[in-house]
Amino acid sequence: MATDLEKEKKKNIKLAIGVAAIGIFFSAGLYVIIFALMFLRPGLVFSFMPFPALSKSIAGINNRLYVISKEIDFTGLSFENKKEPKEKFMLSILDDKNPGSREIKPFHSFTNDSNKIYFLSEGFFRTFDGVEWAETKTDAAGKRPEGVISPDGLFVLSGIKNNPALNLIKDSGISSIPLPEEYLEDKNKKCSTQMLWFQGRLYLFWPSDNDFYWTSYDGKAWSRTESFAQHGPIKAIADDKRIYIFYEQYSEQMPSIYFTAYEGGSWSEPKALNIQGLFIDWSPLIHQGKLHLFVRSFSSENLYTIENGNAVSPVRAGSSFFGKRFFRKIIALIILSSLVFLFFIYLLSVFIRKFKLRAWQVNSAEYEFASLFRRFIAKVIDTIIIMIPPAAVTAWFLFSQDFLTNPFKLCAIGIFAFIYLILGTFLYHSLLEGLYGKTLGKKICGIVVLKDDFSRCGLLAGFLRNVMRIADNFFYYLVGIISMAGTLKWQRLGDIVAETVVVREKKT
Repeated sequence: MATDLEKEKKKNIKLAIGVAAIGIFFSAGLYVIIFALMFLRPGLVFSFMPFPALSKSIAGINNRLYVISKEIDFTGLSFENKKEPKEKFMLSILDDKNPGSREIKPFHSFTNDSNKIYFLSEGFFRTFDGVEWAETKTDAAGKRPEGVISPDGLFVLSGIKNNPALNLIKDSGISSIPLPEEYLEDKNKKCSTQMLWFQGRLYLFWPSDNDFYWTSYDGKAWSRTESFAQHGPIKAIADDKRIYIFYEQYSEQMPSIYFTAYEGGSWSEPKALNIQGLFIDWSPLIHQGKLHLFVRSFSSENLYTIENGNAVSPVRAGSSFFGKRFFRKIIALIILSSLVFLFFIYLLSVFIRKFKLRAWQVNSAEYEFASLFRRFIAKVIDTIIIMIPPAAVTAWFLFSQDFLTNPFKLCAIGIFAFIYLILGTFLYHSLLEGLYGKTLGKKICGIVVLKDDFSRCGLLAGFLRNVMRIADNFFYYLVGIISMAGTLKWQRLGDIVAETVVVREKKT
């Protein structure tokens, strides 16, 4: 029976309108769900995002290294109950055979000796010896307490009655220590004050304007205040022989970490460590008598040993930004969303096939048009094949030590991926479809591209149909799907311009 083409055209127009309505309704429904989750359960949305720890440091006690971090907890975050994200403090063992972290009580700062970690908070401090916790309440710890351990006891610098106060907490009681006049007269930047215990003296460092000031206390009086020029924050630490000052500044347009040492009454010349990059933060520590530097970048966390002025023997301490947990979440999200979209495409393909003309006869030959679902699966396979090279290059950089430490490398990766995905995708489809009528994805799915008179495609037609992918891809390929539903020969816009069709490959 001859097909009434005019009737088919009218039916296809109605079908295209119906497909457009379904596509818009489905897309709008997804956006409504996403925005509803963002407003009603924002914590669930934020949990999939890669938020690095707000701060992270390492302390060494009893021959073990402990990672202490402050993170953002989005659990239960909701506009309905007006809950805000809370800070979560975690403690874990570095290189533990059973890795894992546990939540600990909030604290303002911590200090440690070789046996205990002291976590300081307003009104009390807690100690941890690797096994047991102990808590001590004290009025000597005021607002924003900072501490340092000495053989005499725990020195605590904090704000008491809106004024800075320095106290020594001993087993026998609390001793108040007068602060140096220069420190009390300086009203700015007290938040960056640091204390050290070195060779029987308490050292105090604080910033003012473009300089850092320091003085020491011998138990009776403070020494003469001295200064050195330094722009930006410093981090100080001491072992038995030297005081070390670490700071960050740009070297050859890249941030570098410098350090200087105080020994024999004088400071050494600043020296740049052989570490460059875009750092989240870094912190020095003394462990088993050795100087270490814990460095956090966007891709990794490394613990370096400082020997002869160089950072050596880096130990991987974790992934700071793009962690395995983040990638597991992203992969799970991609798989879940892909399955939902794949199911939608399958239902839409069944719906279209129910009302459209499925085959076309030319003389005695019959050609069956490729369904939307087959074309979609072929596209997915081709996308995976095309993505393998840039994904491999990105993965190589991602797991290398210097990933994200050089902005020029970042730009190179971005430019390579952009050019490859634009030109690679276009040339892959155009050449294979023009020369052979099918890409690898189409070959696997058993479909082929032909001219609309069912002759071979040709290079010109292959280029033309793929140039128009830009228009077909609008609104998540909805434009191309509507065009397929509204044309007699299942043609997207690229097929119409190139005068091509996609059909099931005949078995020979």
